[in-house]
Amino acid sequence: MLPINLLLALGELAIVIVFALVAIKARALDRGGFLASVAVGYAIFLGGGWQWFVVIASFFIIGVAFTWYKYEYKKKLGGAQEKGGARNWPNILANGGAAAVFGLAELLFGGAAFAVLYLGAMSAAAADTVATELGLLNRTPPRLITHPGTKVAPGTSGGVTRLGFAGSILASLAIGSVAAALGMLGRFSPAFVVLVAVVGGLSGSTADSLIGATLQRKGVCVVCGSATENLVHCGRPTERRSGFFFMDNNIVNLLATVVGAGVSLALAAVLL
Repeated sequence: MLPINLLLALGELAIVIVFALVAIKARALDRGGFLASVAVGYAIFLGGGWQWFVVIASFFIIGVAFTWYKYEYKKKLGGAQEKGGARNWPNILANGGAAAVFGLAELLFGGAAFAVLYLGAMSAAAADTVATELGLLNRTPPRLITHPGTKVAPGTSGGVTRLGFAGSILASLAIGSVAAALGMLGRFSPAFVVLVAVVGGLSGSTADSLIGATLQRKGVCVVCGSATENLVHCGRPTERRSGFFFMDNNIVNLLATVVGAGVSLALAAVLL
């Protein structure tokens, strides 16, 4: 738990705003994403300090870098993020909302538990993002996680690939390594920090695929007839064919970060 100093708090806000402005300049954020990223980043900075902010900044940079990697090829497959990969406010809240809550909880109550939860949430967000982006580049079609014998189109929720799995591990290791290097969990060893991050990341990424395959909303465009998971397609609301009507990709991502956080905390409790 950190005491709040007014000048320090204003300085932290300035750092968050500058980071978001740079992201907008680089076209990694849209205007709505700018406001959401400032809110999320500042809550995390206030609660966990600069180490926590560096972790989420690292996640953002890693995620955007992998989104931009071979973007045009992914666009041809129909799996690339819209607007050139610029993050909007739902995406920011989906990946960073739980982390912001843990940051505020750390500010109010303190304790190692919130740091572990935060690390798990960020690892899950990174693992899922990189798995999605690298999975689109897999040489063979994804297979549905609930029915491994079923091949699905690239970008289909619930589809998994070897390259995507490798990406999950890579991203989790990166987040865990950054956190360990910064001493984010204080008295815990770097190996422990990395292990918690990797297990939380892989758990969250797997949960994302399972929820995507079973509960996520899937529909069809009423204009062009294309299968889609978006709520709107061709400027019109889509027709739901399966899944819960409110369970879009952003809700699934948010739930994945919560699962990653919970698994990380459970692992830490068992090991300590």
